[in-house]
Amino acid sequence: MRRVVLSLVVVFLAMAVPVSARVEKTFPRERLGSSLLVISGGGVVAGDRYVTRAAVIAWSRKWNTLTLYLLWRKPVTCATFFHAINMPGHLIQVHVTSVPRVHVRRPMADPQVGFLTIYRNRSRAPHVAGLKHGAQLTFQSVNTYPGGIWRGVFKVPTRIYGDGKLYGYNGTFAAKWCQLSK
Repeated sequence: MRRVVLSLVVVFLAMAVPVSARVEKTFPRERLGSSLLVISGGGVVAGDRYVTRAAVIAWSRKWNTLTLYLLWRKPVTCATFFHAINMPGHLIQVHVTSVPRVHVRRPMADPQVGFLTIYRNRSRAPHVAGLKHGAQLTFQSVNTYPGGIWRGVFKVPTRIYGDGKLYGYNGTFAAKWCQLSK
């Protein structure tokens, strides 16, 4: 009898743990701040002029990461997001945080930037130039409801990186909110 009760307790605990872990991985629903910023500005990626035409902010429930993507193609939706970031060309990826919490109207602490170049020849690995410190990211408004838009300002000082190419960015964004299971 004691073994049966103990085994039932273990089974119930095993069922309860994944449910609570799944809840913690979803980004809380919130609407903070107000802004009318649109996508504007641009920069330089690998020495090429870069103009942002679409932006997506994605929370990965699998990896617990909030990432801002500045894309040169438009339109991009949550359904076409993975296809869009794998298309040949340049892409700016900003790792914002690994916790489901952001600040509005205050700079985020140390956003990490990746300037990616995806080549047409798929056998060639994508080129990544990264910046760990020095980028400035400030959210003006946050909306984590379905169809929500995050607005803010993103700046990276223009400089030559280790690969000998010029990188930098200065602009505003209006990013579509996507909560991803991958």
